[in-house]
Amino acid sequence: MDKARLDFLKMDILNHPLFAEDTSISLTASQRVPSDAHDDMTHLAGSIWVNNLITLIGRNASGKTFAMKIVMGILELLLHQKSIGQTHLNETLIGQQPISFHVYFYGSDKLIYRDDLTITSHPNQAKQWLIQDERIWSKKVTKSMTRKAIFDFSTAKLVMDRQKLDGFQQSLLASDDSLMRSLIAQHHYQTQKVFDTFMFTNANFPFFHAADGQVPSAILAYLDPTIDYLFIETGKHDKAFYRLKFKQDEHEIIDNNFATIEYYLSSGTVKGITLYQYAIQALQSGGLIFIDELENHFNLAIVHTFMEYFSNPKINLHHATLIFSTHHADLLNDLSRGDQIFITRRLHSRITLGRYSEIADRQDINRAEVFMSDYLGGTAPDYDTYLKLRKQTMDLNHQDGAKNSIGSGTPYGQH
Repeated sequence: MDKARLDFLKMDILNHPLFAEDTSISLTASQRVPSDAHDDMTHLAGSIWVNNLITLIGRNASGKTFAMKIVMGILELLLHQKSIGQTHLNETLIGQQPISFHVYFYGSDKLIYRDDLTITSHPNQAKQWLIQDERIWSKKVTKSMTRKAIFDFSTAKLVMDRQKLDGFQQSLLASDDSLMRSLIAQHHYQTQKVFDTFMFTNANFPFFHAADGQVPSAILAYLDPTIDYLFIETGKHDKAFYRLKFKQDEHEIIDNNFATIEYYLSSGTVKGITLYQYAIQALQSGGLIFIDELENHFNLAIVHTFMEYFSNPKINLHHATLIFSTHHADLLNDLSRGDQIFITRRLHSRITLGRYSEIADRQDINRAEVFMSDYLGGTAPDYDTYLKLRKQTMDLNHQDGAKNSIGSGTPYGQH
């Protein structure tokens, strides 16, 4: 008998100093789900549908990467049973005041959970965080449950309370470990895998693991048709060994230093090889994969290919979810639903996450044009700022030109 599965639904960030109050990110559908147009969604139960594609879009420094890291950090803590210090939370928890989260999960045994988590800084050790309080609530899923009722826990049952553990139980739980590990063990849940690709955002080395060490020929042909094969083998002491051959060359390139191999490969090929592996693992397990700046080093055709892996039900058999950030507004028109899009903005020095469907979703308006026009506010570079930058650039050029002409003996252009 298959294990019941535990899937992430939503996270509320309640009092983080860099986020607006009650900031949320949710995978669940907030809009109506047509009966004939939901290939890029997963039906869990009743009215609970999950988007298989989620994007965060915003201008530079709007908080896209930071928001994704804090979600990954919480999921690593709760689902992967890591301690706080082993997750992205070390990079995203700041300040001296406690920070709280409400994290919602769906169990395939028809239960929804909410983990109310409060994390506080260590009183004596800088940059260390502890779990101050944690309560886990549960409620049953019913067929008549509406979309609005999914996250209403006013009548839910309290199933675990960190403050009510006995001495023996507390001794088994570290101060930076979550109660979720106990819940998962009790219910024998298979947890959703989380794939973190952030170290490869600007990848300068490929990471691929296969039984024979060979990177699949199809992905190589797609990324660079001139490559015949690429083997990434592991030798003694886990030291990588590379073998690369191009179709027009008789001899292969062999080296244990990837810098040699990298000379012959484009950045897009390197990143594509790595992300392909993670995408396959996510698709096989029905996991969550986080990719920062999906378009970085790629042309749009490759970006669309990665998106299709998760929107095509013939490929995404296990209902994996791709969560990615982008600067490319045109990608908004390639998503089928407004509730798949989160607009990140900095308002009054705080990060906000707003669903496009709740801000300005109209089917007769081009989403990319709305975003770039700054109709939403805070999504396009400020024009006054652009003019100031333009003037400063001109002034610097003039200063540099004046310096270069001093002591030259003759005016520029005269000989």
